[in-house]
Amino acid sequence: MTDDEREPVSLYASLMGLQRYLGTATPSSLMALADSWEQVVGTRLARYCGIHSINRGTLVLQTAEPAVAEQLGWLATDLRDAANTVVGSADIVAVEVRIIPGWDSTPAGPEGPIG
Repeated sequence: MTDDEREPVSLYASLMGLQRYLGTATPSSLMALADSWEQVVGTRLARYCGIHSINRGTLVLQTAEPAVAEQLGWLATDLRDAANTVVGSADIVAVEVRIIPGWDSTPAGPEGPIG
């Protein structure tokens, strides 16, 4: 079969294939986590950290504060479980925390920070 004989593929199917290939989270998973961020990490910590990404099963968090990063590290298993509950799957298998100097968790809009 030549390239000219293949059936057309929808844009949605192409993007979902790319998402799976790259190992990134679906937009709905990221939105669910952003909407439930305080529920996942707690009200106090939510002010000092945010979601950087979900890549190949790893939820990557970011903060500017080393003490917050340490606390998130200690809570990694609980955070993983809470995040999986929110997204409705067991796709998140690990949590990684990055310290990003100068990162500001001040909400940029009504949705608040997601990374």
